[in-house]
Amino acid sequence: MSEINFTRMLPLFGDWSTLAGAKSVRFNNNPIPDACHGLALLPSSVDDGVIECDINLSEAQNSSGAFIIFRATGQSSYYAAGLGGWEGAYTLAEGRNLSLTRLFSAGNISNLVSDRIYRLRMTLEGQRIVLSIDGVGVIDYDRLRANEGTGLGLFAFRGSGEVTFGPMSIDDRRHNAFIAMQFSDPYNEVYRDAIRPLVEEIGYDPLRIDEVSGPGIILNDIWSSIRESSIVIAEVSEANPNVYYEIGVAHALRKPTVLLAQRGTKLPFDLGPHRCIFYDTSIHGRARLLDSLRGSLTSLLSLPGKRA
Repeated sequence: MSEINFTRMLPLFGDWSTLAGAKSVRFNNNPIPDACHGLALLPSSVDDGVIECDINLSEAQNSSGAFIIFRATGQSSYYAAGLGGWEGAYTLAEGRNLSLTRLFSAGNISNLVSDRIYRLRMTLEGQRIVLSIDGVGVIDYDRLRANEGTGLGLFAFRGSGEVTFGPMSIDDRRHNAFIAMQFSDPYNEVYRDAIRPLVEEIGYDPLRIDEVSGPGIILNDIWSSIRESSIVIAEVSEANPNVYYEIGVAHALRKPTVLLAQRGTKLPFDLGPHRCIFYDTSIHGRARLLDSLRGSLTSLLSLPGKRA
């Protein structure tokens, strides 16, 4: 975990001040009650990973709220999660500028205690966020939409009085790409020579269930691996029920999915409408597969500047 230094924080709205040592920051709305929500951006970013932050609300009431902003594209688009927000004790919201739309809340704000330090921990895995407060899980939400932003920030409701954020630390993890395919030649060669090196080239970790599954129920491994992945790549040349199942899980979790198949493969009816990259097994065919797959991943994952 790396600790945030608030010296380079960029306040956009509201009255913000860095406290001693730059390990924490305070939003203060007491001099001008109800003047403006507070919004500040941080010079750090996280997509998949862990965010931890202490938060102290001086006045825990219906008009108060203190949130960590994540996956932000400036102030125009972001998510926010934290304490308070309307009548909820713990809230997940989607934001644009100073407007928040609640996605999920837990508990009642009357149970929050004023002037108490709460330890917030967010774990981000693909479209899933798990929010815990003081070690207790309060929100588990798996329907975050694809978002180009990775920025971080702070948000405070204007009725919050004083809010102190920090210390704050982050652990930015590499993205995962789940690979669904038959585990035999020539598909192992396609994985080894084309799929795996390209996934690693764009900065992602490839996950194939035969490489990550350990003791326990393999279906749980499949669901957790796909849920924690940012994208699914499925090779569908063979009518393999395991691969079809994994594609079904990916679609149920609304994961971006890229289909691959050898040229001449007739796709089943349910996969017919989906875009598929058809390739030849020759050396030139695999080179073209690399180019096509690189283009699809760059487009789906919004990876400008990561083209080879």
